[in-house]
Amino acid sequence: MFAGSVATNPARKPWVDAMRMLGPPTCRLLLFDKATRKHFDPSALEAALRSSSFSVHLKGHVGPRKAIMDSIRCGSLPVIASDRTPFPFSDEIDYAAFALRVPEKANATRFLAALSQISEDELRGMRRAMSEAAHLLDCGPNGGMAAAVLARFVTVADRVVNAVPAVTNTPLPLLKY
Repeated sequence: MFAGSVATNPARKPWVDAMRMLGPPTCRLLLFDKATRKHFDPSALEAALRSSSFSVHLKGHVGPRKAIMDSIRCGSLPVIASDRTPFPFSDEIDYAAFALRVPEKANATRFLAALSQISEDELRGMRRAMSEAAHLLDCGPNGGMAAAVLARFVTVADRVVNAVPAVTNTPLPLLKY
């Protein structure tokens, strides 16, 4: 499954072409038409993600893309076709346990065909790992994003405070936590 535009990044074209060639139901495409400025229906996008085993994410203008988090939230294993897309909380979340990363210039047709070779047991394990990580990436009222951000702040604050030598004329930063 891929949702996006080819116009924003020419590197997306080979991936979209490969997905078109494989066609539905193997590959589902939701393409944004820049000419008509027609946006995606959020419920259709969510339904497509929930019914897809994988979702392909191609480099955008900035990273990480929100679409990756949407994919994880909806249970669609992310395939990241990007050489440099960073992942949030990558020091705490083992993305390699559930996300597949492939170089942008990889043979899209060959890679997409190889996804069908992943066993059901492997897929279950990947989905289990993704489900565990999803809580940390959830910004909702019951999600763990706020706690994760606060924990990150405390870690950085400790590092700053501990970087000040024991004997110094420099006042400590005013941090309360």
